[in-house]
Parts: sequence; C-alpha cells; structure tokens
Amino acid sequence: MHTHTFTIPVYKESPYLEQCIQSLLHQTTKSHIIITTSTPALFTRDMAQKYGIPYFINNSGEKGIANDWNFALSKVTTPYATIAHQDDIYMPAYTETILAAINSREDVLIAFTGYTELVYSQLRRFSLNALVKTCLLFPFYVTRAIKSTFLKKAVLLFGDPICCPSVTLSLQALPGFHFSSRYSCALDWHAWYGLTSKPGSFVYVNKKLVSHRIHIDSETTQQLNNGKRKQEELELFEMMWGKRAAKFISRIYAIGHKDNTV
Repeated sequence: MHTHTFTIPVYKESPYLEQCIQSLLHQTTKSHIIITTSTPALFTRDMAQKYGIPYFINNSGEKGIANDWNFALSKVTTPYATIAHQDDIYMPAYTETILAAINSREDVLIAFTGYTELVYSQLRRFSLNALVKTCLLFPFYVTRAIKSTFLKKAVLLFGDPICCPSVTLSLQALPGFHFSSRYSCALDWHAWYGLTSKPGSFVYVNKKLVSHRIHIDSETTQQLNNGKRKQEELELFEMMWGKRAAKFISRIYAIGHKDNTV
C-alpha cells in the first residue's frame, strides 16, 4: 500500500515527459503515479497507457497553473503527494529519502530537497540564482526541521528558495490545501508563505535529488519573458515588507532571474 503519490499535471505535449515518468518509475521506494491534464492530447494519453498510469482529464473549463495543480492534488488518495513537473527528473533515492525525513517527525507540513539545474539536457555547473536560494535556506543548515513561525517566514522573506518540484506535501496535515488562482508564477511561494503560520514543521533534505529543467518553452522562461514573474514577486514582497522596501528587495532578487532564461 503506497503512502506517497507523484501527480504529474501535464500541459500540452512535453518532449521531456517520458524522462520524468521513467525517473519516477525507477525510485528505490515505489509510489503511486498519476497524470492529470486540462489540455488533453493523444500524446499524453498514449504515454499514460504505455506505462499503465491512471490518466485524469480536468474538464472544469477553468484555466491557469493553480487550477491544474489543485486538480492534480484532488486526485491523490495517499497521505503524501509531490507535484512532479513534467520536464524534471527525480533521482532514484528521492522518494525513499523524503519519506524517511517525513517519518522522522509527527508534525511535518512540507518536506523538500535540494536540486540541480538542467539547461535543456546539460547540467549547469554554477547558477547565481541557485546560490542565492542556497543562502536563503540558512536556518536549515542549523537544523533540517523548522517549526518556529518566525524562522519559517524568515526563509521566505527575501525570495522563494524552496524548489517547488522537490516539495512533498503532507495532505493529511493540510486539509483543504490549495494554490491561489491569483498567481500564475509565484503561486508556490505564496502557498509556502501561507503555511508558515500553521502549526507544524518545514523539513529540508540537503541533497540534490531533483534536476529542474530550464528550456525556451518552460513556464518559468515564459513568465520571465513576459514580465509576469517580476510583477507577482513584487506583489508578494509588498505584502511582506511594504511598497518602499519591496521595490529595493525585488530589484536585488531579480538579478538571479537571468539564470532562468535561455
């Protein structure tokens, strides 16, 4: 009986989807795997059939990443879930390691890992963006589990260092959890910040167990190119710091964005 699910919200036809699926199938600890989509295509259906993966179509008519992710989570029946991004690759030990971290405590809200960056299929050796995010995680280098509301917020006040595809959610500890449709890029940062006030711990596994892919058609690149990401990040900084300080912090944080474009 699986306790963990990888739910893959597929958008259109990703050339990297099969690599993602194969990385999930080759985990040392097995999980339930499902595919969801609001843009059904023969390619996705055939991929699901090829690997015997349950396939769910979102016919709600609602658009946006938040709707796609919320639908993906709504189909999960296990206590723990990871939203597997269709372009990314998970190291074989991801599930085993993340579940061990979760099971070591009784109050986990989310657990997440480190990551590497792939530019198309090439490993990026250095990234200013990744370096900045590593620095923002400084409280976790003292203890890998943080329960304090103050410290959980501190990790997120200067940007979002939590790699979304590496996050496993404890759905049993988060009834009714959902991503806000107000955001299309910073929705994960907004969600993690919202969880800081809830009783429970954030757990960080300081191992690079996910390879996050950057390419010209990725959502991250598109959102940066159209300015949407900077706009949403500024709004979140304003919520945390007020307008005057937010403009300054936003400019500094945006310096690392060039590493997320190709």
